[in-house]
Amino acid sequence: MSKRKIFFILFPLFLGVAIYFLYRSRNLFYFKIFTTHPVIYSYVIKIRDIAWLYRKHLPLWTVYSLPDGLWLFSFGAILLLDRFFYLLHFTVFTAIYIFMVALEFLQKRFGGHGTLLGTFDKLDILFFTLGYISIVLISNFFHRRDKKHSSEITLVSRRKEIVEDIKYCFIFTILGALPSLF
Repeated sequence: MSKRKIFFILFPLFLGVAIYFLYRSRNLFYFKIFTTHPVIYSYVIKIRDIAWLYRKHLPLWTVYSLPDGLWLFSFGAILLLDRFFYLLHFTVFTAIYIFMVALEFLQKRFGGHGTLLGTFDKLDILFFTLGYISIVLISNFFHRRDKKHSSEITLVSRRKEIVEDIKYCFIFTILGALPSLF
């Protein structure tokens, strides 16, 4: 995995987790990880207290919608960057984006505050869309610039990339669900 791909995956993912960790409820999974470690927990509380001093200066979308867009961007980076079968991965990623937007509309119909499904927010759709468009543009640029040789493309490499996609989808589904499950 290239340094570029690692950066485009981990930076937005860690930034989104940091936002959850610093500014969201203490009942979320990311915060509960630290409650089991008393030494670390005291530092975590201090860091959150300092971060909360600046919370009033942040727009609500940075706390509630931006992490969703960062998660989708990161997901797209792992699926689209440095891949042989770009069109296949683009199709998978587009299906995931459509599913996420459809899930928001399901939240409008069946969700609400305090439900497992969550709460509908137009800004979530906006940030999903921004994350989707930005990683598609970035990955398309790199795909065109770093054109792979046809000699490198084999049935084995195609199968390998499909298996990787399945693993990545499983991992990112867990990462996306963790904040709200506990």
